[in-house]
Amino acid sequence: MKQIEDLERLSWEELEQAAAGERVKSPDGLERRLAETLAAKALSESAPAPRPRILVQAAWAVAAALALLLIIPVLHSREPKDTFDDPYLAYAEVEKVFRSISDKMSLGVDLAKEVQPTVEKPLIILEKINEQ
Repeated sequence: MKQIEDLERLSWEELEQAAAGERVKSPDGLERRLAETLAAKALSESAPAPRPRILVQAAWAVAAALALLLIIPVLHSREPKDTFDDPYLAYAEVEKVFRSISDKMSLGVDLAKEVQPTVEKPLIILEKINEQ
């Protein structure tokens, strides 16, 4: 084995001749490790670089803000549209809706009156227990 000082004094040509002349045994598995390293480097260069999470979140926030800026003026420009030209027809339609609501409420009240005795039974039982 040569000393470092001796190797530093040699020229490139002398180093190549020395390397070609000597048969140096490489460590076991060196070829496999080199192949794996080169394959990993090729994969890392071909795969797209992962985007930082904060950039993705910032992009979504900007997109949401832009969507809001575009939607808000549209929502404010809407005004209620008058569907009736004749006020008497409009009033008749309001009466019709109120009549429908009243009919449905009457059905609910009738059902409540029917089940009232059944609903009151537990209350009566609890009152009797408390009196004892």
